[in-house]
Order: sequence, then C-alpha cells, then structure tokens
Amino acid sequence: MKKLAWLLMICMVLSGCSAMTYETLGEVAHVAGTAAQVREVMMKMPEDASVLTASGGDSMYICGDYTMTVQILPSGDLGATVAGLCGYSLSRLTLVESTCGDHSRHDWVWTAAGEEGDVVCRAAVLDDGNYHYCLCVYADAEKAGNLTGQWNDLFASFCLEQT
Repeated sequence: MKKLAWLLMICMVLSGCSAMTYETLGEVAHVAGTAAQVREVMMKMPEDASVLTASGGDSMYICGDYTMTVQILPSGDLGATVAGLCGYSLSRLTLVESTCGDHSRHDWVWTAAGEEGDVVCRAAVLDDGNYHYCLCVYADAEKAGNLTGQWNDLFASFCLEQT
C-alpha cells in the first residue's frame, strides 16, 4: 500500500498541475467558404508587346521603348500595394482616384533613378475589394514624352470584366 501511495504521488508530481489552456482568436471572423475568384483584366495590348515572363497572374512585357508589368495582389492595404509597386508611401504621392464600373481605380506617376539614367513610371491599381489588379509602365526619361499617347490609350483600356 505504501508503494502505491508513493507511486501516485510521483505520478502527480511528474504530471504537474496544469490547467487546460485555450487559444483566443480575438475579433477574427471565421467564415467558411472559398476565396473570391480572380477577375479577368481587360486592356488593349500594344502591338509590339512581347512576353518577357509570366507566372501566377504576374506578367512582364517588353513593348518597344518601354516595359510593362501586370500583377494581381491581395486587396486590403492600398498603401502596401503602392509601396511595393513604386517604393514610395502614399503620403509622398498624389493618387488620382476614380471608379470604373463596380471597382475603384487609383492612378499615379513617379520618377526613379535607373541604371542608364532617370526613368519615368506610371501605374494604375484596380481594387474590386478582393484583389488589386496592377498595371505599371516604365521608360527612359528621354523617351517617355514620346510615349504619352500610347500610355494614355493603354491606361484608358485597363479595366476589369464586368460581372
């Protein structure tokens, strides 16, 4: 009997006196279902566009004197998307906001130092509430002035298919 008492005491000491711990999730809403479907991006592609690389919704094209990228990113933080595209925070840029059908649109331009001189860049982000659909174009500063008409046509055609 003494041996049994000692065995029970040793088991209690070794197992410890721990209470059940539950993980708290805070104010996170858990909704069963599937993720929203990525929508089709509509735009008039330049005739001289050739695909440099394409993977998982991201594409890069060489279009004569400029480079064009199309990316699809998760929606939610426009500031993070803009900073990821151009390297500047929203406070340092002037975004032109508009709507295009059932989604919002944000356009802006910026300049950057490139390997061979200054680069002029232009971007647009379409936000349908689920994804950011991003279009960026880049060209050498000397050539960018001659590309204004082409870029205006490209960005005017950039929209999402209507659902």
